[in-house]
Amino acid sequence: MNIPIAEIINFHKQRTLCHVMTMNYFAQLLGYHFPEHDSDKNTEPYLTGYAYYNYVKHHPGSVMLPQQQEIFNKVHDEHHKMQPHHVEHYNSMKEIPDIFLIEMVCDWHSANFEQNIITCENEFASVSDFFNKSLSKLDWSTKQKNTIKNLIDKISKLADYSEVRKIWTCIN
Repeated sequence: MNIPIAEIINFHKQRTLCHVMTMNYFAQLLGYHFPEHDSDKNTEPYLTGYAYYNYVKHHPGSVMLPQQQEIFNKVHDEHHKMQPHHVEHYNSMKEIPDIFLIEMVCDWHSANFEQNIITCENEFASVSDFFNKSLSKLDWSTKQKNTIKNLIDKISKLADYSEVRKIWTCIN
């Protein structure tokens, strides 16, 4: 199936906007807003790399070509190393300032919502499940672990997931 690159990029931009809006929905529950979150994904080489990945993820039956997968893998790793809201940015979790810890947890909530509700592909039942299985063994301080748990709990209690679902209506 030949899909015009403009359609793939347009979908990526809409999907990324939904992700950022969802992340900021969760952030505002905590009194924060992160307007620059994932802004690099709308510039090259991230734009094209993530565009194919996001299109395939949301359109079952679509396939990434090996060179597209290679580009995505490269930009995905770069994005995670460059952005302070990803653990890969740090040599030690203890280096993470609280503001990026907050953005990180909100990002996890957004990704978890997308994967559980929108694409139905998530192996983690909740953000707590994701943290406990994937990240809890990293070198977090006790204070950071408590902060993460408290942020996850607060977002989970305050979130109105019917409102979050409305954010995603433009691509579903």
